[in-house]
Amino acid sequence: MYNFKKNANNICIIILKGCYDMNLSLKRTAYIVSFFTLASIFALLYYAGYYYATSNHLGSDNLITKNEVADSNPGIRDIPSTADVAAETEQIVNTDTVYIEQCFNSDTGEMTDVKKAMPIELLGLNREQVIDYLTTFQPEDGDVLVTNIQLVAFSASQVVIRKTIRNIKEIYQYYVICEDNIIKIYHSDRTTLFADTGIDISNISEEHKNELKNGFYIETVHELYNYLESVTS
Repeated sequence: MYNFKKNANNICIIILKGCYDMNLSLKRTAYIVSFFTLASIFALLYYAGYYYATSNHLGSDNLITKNEVADSNPGIRDIPSTADVAAETEQIVNTDTVYIEQCFNSDTGEMTDVKKAMPIELLGLNREQVIDYLTTFQPEDGDVLVTNIQLVAFSASQVVIRKTIRNIKEIYQYYVICEDNIIKIYHSDRTTLFADTGIDISNISEEHKNELKNGFYIETVHELYNYLESVTS
C-alpha cells in the first residue's frame, strides 16, 4: 500500500513538471512570435511611409525639383554645354588681330617691339596651329641669324611673336658662294672679298654645286680650308 502511494506521488510530480515545462515553452514561443510580429509591423510602416513621401504625396514649399526649375525658366533648357561654348569661343587669328614682333638680340641684350602687318600664313589659325607654324618657320636672309622663335601671347585681338637673333658677324667670319662657276670667299659682310679660289665647280658633286649657288656662311678659317679640301678631293 505504501509503495502504491509513493508511485502515485511520483507520477503526479512528473505530470506537474511536464506541465510547467510545457507552459514555459509556450511562453517563449509567444514572446518570439510577438517580437517578429512587431518587427514586421514597424518595417511595413517604415517602407509605407517612405513610398508615400517619394511618390510626391508629401509636398514642401521649400523643395524645388530640377524639372520644376526648367519648367519655370525655359531659357535654362537652351544653355549650351561646356564643349559647345568652347567651340564657339575658340580664339583664331583674323584680319583685325594685332601682330607684334619682339626681337631679342642675344649679342647685345637689346629687345625691340615692332607692330607689323599680320602674316597671311597666320590668318584663320588657332593657338596650336600658330605654334605648329613657328616650328617650321624659315628665317629670312639678312645680317642676322634667327636662333629661336616662340609664341609669347595669343588671342583673337593680339598675337605676340618673339625672335631671338644673333649678328652674323659675331658668329661667322666667311661667306662662300659660286660666281661665274668659280668659288669665291667673302668676309661675313658678303661684300669684302677674302679670296678668289679659282676653283671651277664643273667637276664637283651636284650637292656641292647647289649649296655654292645659294651661298652659305662658315665660322672659322680652319673650317673654310677643310671645306675647300673636301670639294676638291
